[in-house]
Amino acid sequence: MRFRFMFLFTGFLFSQSEDATLTIYKDGTALIKQPVAWSIPAGNSYVTWSSLPTGIHRDTPFLNLNGALIISQRFNDNIFTGTDYFKKLRGQEINVKPKSGKVVKGKLLEISSGSVTISHQSGIITFNRSELEYLGSKTDELDEPTFNPFLSWDLESNSEKIVEGELAYKTNNFTWSTVYRLKMLNEEKGELIAEAVVSNSSDMNFIQANINLVEGHLNKPNTRNRPLARAQFEMTQSVEPMQKDMLISELGDYHIYTLKDVHDLQAKENITVRMYGPLDVGYRKTYVFENYERRQKEEPLETRLTMENTEDNGLGISLPGGKVEIYSHSQAGGLEYIGADNIGQVPKGQSTKLTSGRAFDVIGKRRVLNYDRQRKSEEAVIEIQVINARTETINILLIEHINGDWIIKHESTNYQKNDASTIQFPFTLDGGETKYVTYTYRKEWK
Repeated sequence: MRFRFMFLFTGFLFSQSEDATLTIYKDGTALIKQPVAWSIPAGNSYVTWSSLPTGIHRDTPFLNLNGALIISQRFNDNIFTGTDYFKKLRGQEINVKPKSGKVVKGKLLEISSGSVTISHQSGIITFNRSELEYLGSKTDELDEPTFNPFLSWDLESNSEKIVEGELAYKTNNFTWSTVYRLKMLNEEKGELIAEAVVSNSSDMNFIQANINLVEGHLNKPNTRNRPLARAQFEMTQSVEPMQKDMLISELGDYHIYTLKDVHDLQAKENITVRMYGPLDVGYRKTYVFENYERRQKEEPLETRLTMENTEDNGLGISLPGGKVEIYSHSQAGGLEYIGADNIGQVPKGQSTKLTSGRAFDVIGKRRVLNYDRQRKSEEAVIEIQVINARTETINILLIEHINGDWIIKHESTNYQKNDASTIQFPFTLDGGETKYVTYTYRKEWK
């Protein structure tokens, strides 16, 4: 005899999950791994699970169950909506109440998210739904409504037992980003803190959740919501210990950051958690003046910090991309915000550059002293003046972009060629000093 046994797991105002593992990607999706444990009878049973977010990718759920055979799996997302309900009442009489006016009775002809059309004794009337107080119907023909998507399985067991396993699925409405706080202690040293801002925009609460954060963007096949391969649920075991707040491991060609403690992540909530730090880091501060060919201008120089991602510099870890907020101490002793910049992923051994803003007292002036264009050539004489009104010696970097086939001549200061269209002049400038850099570029063509 076939025995049907049903478990129904329902949610609250928001669905709720406990003890799940959330692997959150930067494309707005997350892989949810939910532990399950059910007591089932011998024979066939029917299990339903409704603690699911509305953004679930419907063909990704995968149940790995020990102790029972999974005969079939079904997914139902026929969620109740007022519009869908009234669509079933087309041809029947309904009540329409405008915000200003009396109730109008008529036969429902058409309904959408924007309008309602009825047949009235005076003719056909269309109402804007934003101008309505309510719609009403006297019919009681309402099936038991479903407010959350749910999964169901037909199971088969050779005995009455408790079966345990893991339900994995992908869903939308989860994001994370990195925010760094760099506190400049002086011109060369600072403290760096990294925090993860994790966002749950879904309609589901996650209680005592383990959180993994994946840095990198996964390839998306052309087929929508392609089922996840089992291999995607696993990560390698080689990890980097990080202070006390997290571990770093590899997920294929990506990095995964595992927060040490469990966290509650409520629906419609952002949480900020410490990834690591404070770390003592060093940087090189440089004032940068960047220009193009015959451009003339006068402006404060950009302040740029170059930071090496090495162990000797207090780092030597895989840095995820994110925003860096920069702080410095004022003369009064307080910590003040002085600017921010974005960085991409910074692998170990590489460097990153941060621009905090422009220096008030380091000024650059660029002039074109002479320009001569002939039928097959072009020549320009450039003068750059840099004024250091500060009291200390500073690093200066002049970056010049020149397109085409060019040569440099008559330079007053040694330059470096970066690439086919870029040269730069690095030098130091003492406090209160002004320096002039001149050079000529010449282009020739056939």
